[in-house]
Amino acid sequence: MLHTILFMFHFLGMLTIISLALYLSVKKNIADETRKKISLILMSAAHTQLLTGFALFFLLLPNVNHMKIGIKMLIALEVAITTTIFRKKIAQQITPHPSLIWIVVLSALSVTVIAFLL
Repeated sequence: MLHTILFMFHFLGMLTIISLALYLSVKKNIADETRKKISLILMSAAHTQLLTGFALFFLLLPNVNHMKIGIKMLIALEVAITTTIFRKKIAQQITPHPSLIWIVVLSALSVTVIAFLL
């Protein structure tokens, strides 16, 4: 039961990260308040993804591929840090470099590919 709940939050976190990061990378004319809200949700989803990933790892410890999980955790940590930097710049009303959001998109997609195809 706990495994299922954590997995659903983990999956929803990744879905949120990919969809919002793609939206922010494609849509150029977004109001400042909307951009602040989206960046907060994006950062929260990245942190949720990281925390539920750790919880799932420790819950399923004997049955996991440690190399795969290690790589996924490093990339998830990078996504969480990048989204936090992005959120901080938006909150300070500094225009972040466009590559920040593309780093999030590509990293989130790479974690998804690792999770489902390897």
